[in-house]
Amino acid sequence: MAISESAASSQQVVHCDLEHLLLDSQNPRFGLQEASSSQAQILDHIVDKFGVNDVLSSLAVNGYFEAEPVVGRRMPNSANIVVVEGNRRLAACLMLTQDPRAANQATHSEDFRKIWKTHGYPSVNPLPTITFNPDKEEKTILSYLGVRHIASAQPWDSYAKAAWVAQVVKKNNISIGEVAQMIGDRHRTVNKMLEGYYLIRQLTETGRFDQQNSVRRGRGSVTDYPFSWVYTILGYTSVRNFLELGSGEADIPPLKEKNLDNAGLVVRCMFGDKSKGRNAAIDDSRQLGALAEALADKEKVRLLKQGEVLANINLMTQPLDQRLADGLATIGNELRDLISRLSEQPISSNSAAELLPRSTKNRRLTNDLDKRLKEIAFDDDEDDD
Repeated sequence: MAISESAASSQQVVHCDLEHLLLDSQNPRFGLQEASSSQAQILDHIVDKFGVNDVLSSLAVNGYFEAEPVVGRRMPNSANIVVVEGNRRLAACLMLTQDPRAANQATHSEDFRKIWKTHGYPSVNPLPTITFNPDKEEKTILSYLGVRHIASAQPWDSYAKAAWVAQVVKKNNISIGEVAQMIGDRHRTVNKMLEGYYLIRQLTETGRFDQQNSVRRGRGSVTDYPFSWVYTILGYTSVRNFLELGSGEADIPPLKEKNLDNAGLVVRCMFGDKSKGRNAAIDDSRQLGALAEALADKEKVRLLKQGEVLANINLMTQPLDQRLADGLATIGNELRDLISRLSEQPISSNSAAELLPRSTKNRRLTNDLDKRLKEIAFDDDEDDD
């Protein structure tokens, strides 16, 4: 059974000085950015990426709420604690107290420090802290973070969830199945997200994908592209066949070398490629299913590789009789609407005179199509005789 937040609340809360609390360089919400050894760089990244003004404002007026302890992992043979839950709160406290780690944010925090002074410097140091011993309680803290940020309470975005699971699997020799059990995931959501995470990492490392070249923007931990599209499209059988992906737990790496180019095509179709001047083949996530269907058709794949958008590909590959039927229906509906509106709202004679050449040209085209269809129909009749 998954361990809920009560597992953390049952731990003893102690008060730790800010100098012994460290920001977490392995925070899953950092996206693809490499972990930094500098606490100042981590703090700056938190401020720039996620913002802390709301926390600064609350702390400056109210001080730190005792009911919201940070959660940390004690470092071996050290008095220091790495905060795994509450990094924004810790960053804000460091800024208010002018900790050296927040030196780059002095201007940012100046107004909040004035508010803090006005309210009599309510306490933001030390902080109430729940501390776990990684040697004995690692699974407990993993379960707590999993339930809190993946299963329910305060969810991370999908990329942060996948990055966290990847860390857990790699560092703690725990299977994906065990992680799913720990957080009560019964729908293989963890496995799907992790597979997408591994695939993007592999494409990035092999030069098939550069997120900064994405035309489609994302949000949350990864703003360069919408990560959720990746694991969503991997749920389609046609895409899995196109990439020759298995059906078990997410593998590292998920792709065979021969399928890297195909995977690069899938990502390029979803997100475009600014470096090659190519837009995405689809307009939004509602077309992921149509893209997946196209990847099962060799002719459509050929056109996708040429940079054609999916809407044009569907027209180009549509059987001619079906395209004629759809086109004539569309034209008929449009003409009926125009005639009806012209009866209800007459236009000026000048406007009518300007439109006549276009109308005449369209009439000629319509007559030409009608003539060709009659010729084909009569030829068929003669063949039948």
